[in-house]
Amino acid sequence: MRNGRFSRYYNNNSPIHRLNPLCKILALLVFVIMVLVSSHVKAIISLFLILSFIITISDVPFISFFKSLMSMKFLIVFIFLINLIFGVSVYSSFVMISKIVLLVMYSSILLYTTTTNSLAYGFSSFLRPLCIFGLPVSKISMAISLSLNFIPSLFASSDKIIRSQMSRGFNYSDGSFKDRIVGIKSIFIPMFVSSIKRADAISDAMEVKNFNFHSDRSDIVDYRWRFNDFYMLASHLVLFVLILVKEVVM
Repeated sequence: MRNGRFSRYYNNNSPIHRLNPLCKILALLVFVIMVLVSSHVKAIISLFLILSFIITISDVPFISFFKSLMSMKFLIVFIFLINLIFGVSVYSSFVMISKIVLLVMYSSILLYTTTTNSLAYGFSSFLRPLCIFGLPVSKISMAISLSLNFIPSLFASSDKIIRSQMSRGFNYSDGSFKDRIVGIKSIFIPMFVSSIKRADAISDAMEVKNFNFHSDRSDIVDYRWRFNDFYMLASHLVLFVLILVKEVVM
């Protein structure tokens, strides 16, 4: 939790920061599909070049993406060892690990360049077509908005609890199984109580403001689609078509 990179927004004014949140979510979806269908080294290299270009113009320190990648190091090593044990070729292992790296780093771009409120708007806009099926998109978007703002504070409170327990001499890495269970209880029970109190406070605040799920919500930020949004999404779609044609032809 202490090293979690969720909702670590970097307040810059780069072209990626100024993109529409819905555009970034759609671009991420297209990029994920491109990664999944790619099986050749040339396609993987092309995706890495696109990723490097986006990271460069995002004005986010590269060390942040490296930390996000290092959080997945055990999974990467595990996949590589499993492939060696079951006789998977080095080429296939390289392609699989490269796909994981691409997905982690591109997802980090979305989190580093988009605020939690913008993410909530993007997800609600993405789900809006489902209204024709009777899905309560307004309630879902509100739940997403509250969750995105709630999770970082939950991580911060858990970090404070862990530090306070360690200052009292408790060691989470040593001790018997029973001691570790007690240590886990000493973390999750205060977190649960704190979460209930915070949720109750948010509920009271929404009730005081006379919040109504059935009323239309307005946005402070103007999320208008601009040329850069169309250019970003169109470039991803063109690259997707090229990769798809190459995979089908080859």
